[in-house]
Amino acid sequence: MDLHTHIWEAFNFQPPSLSIAEKVIARIKESGIDGIAITDHHNWEWGVELGELIEENFPGEVIIIPGWEVEVRPPSNPFDEYQVSELLLPEGGVFRIYCHPGYYSPNIVIEENVHAIEIDNYGHNWHIRKQQVREVADAHSLMTLEVSDAHVLENVGVRYSEVELEELYRRAMPRDLWQG
Repeated sequence: MDLHTHIWEAFNFQPPSLSIAEKVIARIKESGIDGIAITDHHNWEWGVELGELIEENFPGEVIIIPGWEVEVRPPSNPFDEYQVSELLLPEGGVFRIYCHPGYYSPNIVIEENVHAIEIDNYGHNWHIRKQQVREVADAHSLMTLEVSDAHVLENVGVRYSEVELEELYRRAMPRDLWQG
């Protein structure tokens, strides 16, 4: 799956439609992946709506996990701001991914309820120090992910990770702790 995409942005912030759904499904299948997480900036509702539209009209075709990407300023040092994708899992949990480590701050601050970290990001790879990310992931038992961070449909699936949904569910925090 490609767990970091910006599909709303890729479609110029249009409302979800069957036409958009068909194009997204086609791109997912062309990429040879099973599905995507839609992690647009500060908007989880759009991904929920597109996911419901796809499930209603194209049941079982692809997996769509809605979510969003937000900024976090850790209380320990607000200058170590980072982005996190929060995936709203169908089983009710929230799976949190530390996005493009090294972007904004070279420090990687892992707070409670971060479950994974990007080690390869097609759109932001130039600043990811992979050895540092591996060490942080090992120290905090984080999954390492490869993602596209696609802002255009053609980039969906250019990077992806082999993941088991059950593993995301197992690591996720309960939805009632989510502050979205």
